[in-house]
Amino acid sequence: MPTIDSQSLLRDVDRMPVAELERFLKDLNALLRRKKTQDKTLRERQLLYKINNTVLNTVQTERYQILVEKLEFDTMSDAEHTEFDILANHEEKLRNQRVKYMIELAQLRAVTLPQVMESLGLIPLAHA
Repeated sequence: MPTIDSQSLLRDVDRMPVAELERFLKDLNALLRRKKTQDKTLRERQLLYKINNTVLNTVQTERYQILVEKLEFDTMSDAEHTEFDILANHEEKLRNQRVKYMIELAQLRAVTLPQVMESLGLIPLAHA
């Protein structure tokens, strides 16, 4: 793609009659709005993809639930406790990254984080 020298473009635009310059500005503003919308839409799709993929996979989730149950009933071996710690740390990192993506999405949409969570069908945990 050839580079455009903005200074020479401005010199050319400066030679336009006012009516033509006004049409050019109108078209330029429309182009800018379209590009911003496309960029925003693309970033929103990327964020939604990332939000949906920053969770434990099915096997990890099932194992995590089994280990949580063992922890609750105090039937966890030392090896399982180590496995649980690793899974819990991994899940926490994923959850933190997911929240960052949701915050960016909220900023992109100019809404609050709870509004984004609601729109995604996510329910924030109640604080005890």
